[in-house]
Amino acid sequence: MLSKVMKGDRAARVAVMTFGEAVPAINELRRPPSGAQPSSGDVDHGGRGEDQAELVAKIRTLEASLAAAKREAFEAGRQQGEQEARAAVAPVLERLKTSIAEVVNMRPDLRRRAEKDAVELSLQIAQRILHRELSIDGNALNALARVVFDRLTRTESWHLTVHPQFAEAIRGSLPAGSNRKVNIEADPACAPGTFLVRCADGAIDASVDSQLAEISRGLTDRLTQR
Repeated sequence: MLSKVMKGDRAARVAVMTFGEAVPAINELRRPPSGAQPSSGDVDHGGRGEDQAELVAKIRTLEASLAAAKREAFEAGRQQGEQEARAAVAPVLERLKTSIAEVVNMRPDLRRRAEKDAVELSLQIAQRILHRELSIDGNALNALARVVFDRLTRTESWHLTVHPQFAEAIRGSLPAGSNRKVNIEADPACAPGTFLVRCADGAIDASVDSQLAEISRGLTDRLTQR
């Protein structure tokens, strides 16, 4: 703004400037136009509190929905896992049932096999024991000879073949008065447990191995018939 200093009479004639009419205009400029939104400084604190409460409520609702969604997803995953596990285990269980059924059906056959094996093992043990007794005891065949002689008492004569180791012991176990009926042949080529009897009615093989074989056949037949 330009200004000029007035002196003397000229200063007295200058009119004084007033601003009375400009104040209402300034106030009009400060007044917001109709329909305009108030500034942030003019918003009341009551409305702001309501907005915050609504926001908090929405956050809680979202959190509850998220938790429910997690629970539903976990339950769905668990059910799906159980279904997949059942589907994977089902073939294994089916094979196991089949195997159990096969074992149950095989049980009688397994029992017969086990019994047969037990019989064979027992006979092998008996055979070894008897052969051991035969190798160390010259009188081991005397009991067998007495049984055979009792069955042949009515026979007029018979021929007996044994190992030389047992010839004298068997001759001594003959019934009284039967020496003339028995012809004992000591054959070194036969096994120690050999006891062959030949007469007019036929032949009897009372050897130790033959007796064990007969016992084995009898037991095997009985097991087969069960």
